[in-house]
Amino acid sequence: MTDPVTGDTHVSYIDRTSLNVGIVNDGPSRIRVLCVDDDSAFLDLTRAWLSRVDGFAVSAETDPREALSTLRAGTPAVDAVVSDYRMPDMDGLELLERVRESHPDLPFVLFTGQGSEAIASDAISAGVTDYLQKRGPDRYDLLVNRVRNAVESHRAKQEAERERRIRDWIVEAAPFGIVGHDRSGDVRFSNDRAAEILAASVEELDGRAYPDAGWTLLTEDGTPVPRAELPYRRVVDTGSQLDRERYRLRTSDGRERRVVVYGSPLWDDAGGVEGAVVAFYAADERE
Repeated sequence: MTDPVTGDTHVSYIDRTSLNVGIVNDGPSRIRVLCVDDDSAFLDLTRAWLSRVDGFAVSAETDPREALSTLRAGTPAVDAVVSDYRMPDMDGLELLERVRESHPDLPFVLFTGQGSEAIASDAISAGVTDYLQKRGPDRYDLLVNRVRNAVESHRAKQEAERERRIRDWIVEAAPFGIVGHDRSGDVRFSNDRAAEILAASVEELDGRAYPDAGWTLLTEDGTPVPRAELPYRRVVDTGSQLDRERYRLRTSDGRERRVVVYGSPLWDDAGGVEGAVVAFYAADERE
């Protein structure tokens, strides 16, 4: 956006730690569980118990092969599988292995009366999400909690990955250069536009490669900027933002161009500065 008074181009700066990309989650909040057990009486009991829980929708199969068909068809959609261990033709671990072929991260709870350390160890090695014995007075309450926790964790990971991909698309599509540094200056992420403006490789964007990289940052009067005064370094050291700072950039071929720089800190969970994001554009291309 261009300032009507100064003519400056204002960059709506992107910070990955605080960017709200406006993701609308229209996905279902219900937890859809597929129960698998060859014992139809116990299966009906498990289905009835889980169906009483608010937010749970339960389907059931006595045949593991039919359960796999349901997963492949996607109708009804499934958020978690609860399976018995000992079943004819295909036991719970074999079912788990088949499920993992097409659904590597789908929550899978082994709910079995055949409890043993050996089975538990095999289940964990096969990638089971959780393991629970059918015996015990609180078995269904525990099952509900395990399933809910597994599904919520899975959904949170999916949403985080989705947001990461969207942020990556935004950063790459931006018309200005963006480089994210950790505290030491190593590049955590960058877009192609950054390398294009600096006429440098990704390796040369690294703060620790400066001033031996192929580009040099100069103040407006032509004084080279030392490494300790690079924009990312000042953001990391002060925890403050930079707004429309003007520099001259000398590229490896000796050409100079004017650049406008913005910066913002990256915060860790404890409120400390773990790095900085720097955005910049070539002023001679925009003014």
